[in-house]
Amino acid sequence: MSLRNLGASSVFGRIFAKLVEQTKPVLTVLNFRKNPQESLSKVMTRCDKEMGGYSTVHFDLDPHTGAGHFHGYLNLDLPKENPEITRSGYAMFRTTDQKESWFLGDSYWDWSQYSLLVMRVKGDRRKYLVNIQANTPLVTDLFQHRLFLHHPGEWETAVIPLNDFVMTNWGVIQDGNELNKAEVKTVGVGLLDKQYGPFSLQVDWIKVMTGAEVEKVAKKLRIERLALESGLNKSEDHKDMGTNMPTGRGGSALNTHKYEEPKVTVF
Repeated sequence: MSLRNLGASSVFGRIFAKLVEQTKPVLTVLNFRKNPQESLSKVMTRCDKEMGGYSTVHFDLDPHTGAGHFHGYLNLDLPKENPEITRSGYAMFRTTDQKESWFLGDSYWDWSQYSLLVMRVKGDRRKYLVNIQANTPLVTDLFQHRLFLHHPGEWETAVIPLNDFVMTNWGVIQDGNELNKAEVKTVGVGLLDKQYGPFSLQVDWIKVMTGAEVEKVAKKLRIERLALESGLNKSEDHKDMGTNMPTGRGGSALNTHKYEEPKVTVF
């Protein structure tokens, strides 16, 4: 009988992986600027067109910014040839299922030591939801949180506490269920705001961090802002790199610039 059948390989493998990850204050999920093709290969899309709907969805690399680009058109029209469908109009992207290995068995991200999901994004005024799928009894379970964009059309860093994600099943909130951070399967963003029209969300990267790491980055951004503001009187070529980090539940954002994306991100 193999180690895998005994379950030993999975246990030992996860213990080893957890020990390695415990030294990292940041875990990268996707990074389109640093690893564009690798990150793109880990993304899949879906929309209501699979059930006869009329929405479109694409995820590719933006030729101007190099970021991942989630875009398309949301159409709420009901499928004409499928009368059983009473609601339509959704689009989403998520990371692909993680590969199962002989040694480790089912593969998950272990986010036990992390407290925040952090995303570098530039979006429009649509209402997006961040979706996390964990190891739960039902494959239709999703942990969701609104992606609050405080500055549509500008790059910003959205920060969402992992404990604030709410479990849903087919859009219905399931009370009393917390995210199993030790067994995370996929991460993605969905659009289901019941509005006809185009949508566009650029994604630079997605990471999970400890609270201390986010505070460290926020401090660096404040220092950078002060340095740039002090030079504005000397040269008109400098750009304002305003920083804004609201606190409290419900998500927050670090707006690291107002006009132009810097060539090097801080995180």
